[in-house]
Amino acid sequence: MIDLNATFFVQAVNFLLILILLNVILIGPIRRMLKKRAEFIASQMEGIESFTTSADTKLKDYEAALDAARTAATAGRLSMKAEGQVKEKAILDAAGAEAAAKVQAARADIASQSEAANKALVAKVSGLASKAVAKVLAA
Repeated sequence: MIDLNATFFVQAVNFLLILILLNVILIGPIRRMLKKRAEFIASQMEGIESFTTSADTKLKDYEAALDAARTAATAGRLSMKAEGQVKEKAILDAAGAEAAAKVQAARADIASQSEAANKALVAKVSGLASKAVAKVLAA
């Protein structure tokens, strides 16, 4: 059995004094440090959330600007392509017309040369025929 005498009360008072002393010297400062740490972490978390929100907003703005730039570049590219196709058609039409003119000039030149050669041959035919007849008759 436990005897309840004066030692028990002395030990209880001693325990309470040590508990109060530890609370003042050790547990109180630790609690204050933990509270400050929790407040610091909370403030850092607010900063992090603010930074994350800002970064998300900037990322969305960047993506929107990038999409706008892509759209503008595509429109510019299509415009330049259409302009190039118009220039290509004009160049091809001019080249086709020049080629047709050269072909027509060449045909006219060939026709005139052919006519000249034909006239020259016709002029020589009577002379050649006379020579052939003379050779046949002489033989």
